[in-house]
Amino acid sequence: MKLSSAVAGFAMALAMAIAAPVGAQEKIVVGAYPANPPWEYKSETGTFEGYEIDVATEVAKRLNRPVEFQDMGFQALFAATSSGRIDFAISSISVTNERLKNQSFTQPYYDSDGTVVGREGTSIASLEDLEGKVIGVVAGTTGEAWAKENKDKLGIADITSYNAQQDLLLDVQNGRIDGGAGELAGFQYAMTKTPGLKVLVRIPTGERFAMMSRKDHPAVGEANDAISAMKKDGTLAAIHKKWFGVDPDQGTSTVTDLPLPKAE
Repeated sequence: MKLSSAVAGFAMALAMAIAAPVGAQEKIVVGAYPANPPWEYKSETGTFEGYEIDVATEVAKRLNRPVEFQDMGFQALFAATSSGRIDFAISSISVTNERLKNQSFTQPYYDSDGTVVGREGTSIASLEDLEGKVIGVVAGTTGEAWAKENKDKLGIADITSYNAQQDLLLDVQNGRIDGGAGELAGFQYAMTKTPGLKVLVRIPTGERFAMMSRKDHPAVGEANDAISAMKKDGTLAAIHKKWFGVDPDQGTSTVTDLPLPKAE
């Protein structure tokens, strides 16, 4: 290479370096199932909104990295994190020991229970009343796992699987199935858009939601530290109040700093 060419090349590289924004880093790619309000959904303009969208956006901000959200089906999130297609997945994903064997999670930021919802006026008032009934679930969720685990014990006649929560609730509303099993807060929010439904049974499952990534992703620790800071300075509590209208309960994972979850 001629000297003049080398000098010109160096000058161009230097100019590009100077033009680059200070502190610019690689973006964080977050997969989300946007049919899951209030956790994540798309507005009329196509932008992502929701409780966990706010959490992930704030985490990226504190890491000084831009964030990109990708629209994915719930079950696809697990393969996408494992393959490295996305850095994190959100969608009211519960931290479970089984999932921790193959995935990593930040500390949780929301405590939830399960529920069975049904039509107003139904005779179902307890878990025992599910005998002989057809129950709907969203595929790949802890609601599906609970229903399958308790099918024989409770005498559930059949379990119908759905890809979208709204399709499940419409079938409950129209009487095609007797009820739907899933996560309490998500159903409560969705029922404000689907009249004629009510919570039939609350199931104390002890679920806790967190950001999920591939096993031992290097960004998990940084994201976890950001979530700790958000709990300590009240940011997570403010996000909770924004979406649910009330302050989080003391002692819950929304306000309590917790260690990284580990498989037992």
